[in-house]
Amino acid sequence: MKSSRVLIVAASAVAASFAVASNAFAAEPGTPASVLAMNQKPKGDSVSITYVFVPKDGTLAIYSGDPANRAHAKLLGKAVLPHGDHRNVSIKLNGEPKMGERLWAVIEGTSGKPFTNADGPAEQSFKVL
Repeated sequence: MKSSRVLIVAASAVAASFAVASNAFAAEPGTPASVLAMNQKPKGDSVSITYVFVPKDGTLAIYSGDPANRAHAKLLGKAVLPHGDHRNVSIKLNGEPKMGERLWAVIEGTSGKPFTNADGPAEQSFKVL
């Protein structure tokens, strides 16, 4: 009887340590929006974005063109993302980009405006290989 109580206490301690460890990787409240995109060869008509953190529900949009001239940017595809961190997000594109073309991934709010941080919009440019 005594050994089963010890086992239950030990199992509870292990379970609690896993809960604490998994929360250690969660983003802190107030963490700014961020995106990490690597140069890549598209897989069919999709690109993969390595990491995205969305502080509030929004979208991850992929554009072609010059990020400095948004009026001439062409939306190639987007995905709705709930708040939180996301890894290896696949975005289906409308058409295949050309080799050497620069694309950029932008995190946008539900209003369609980019999330902005202290250093500007939450975006990352990458090259099609």
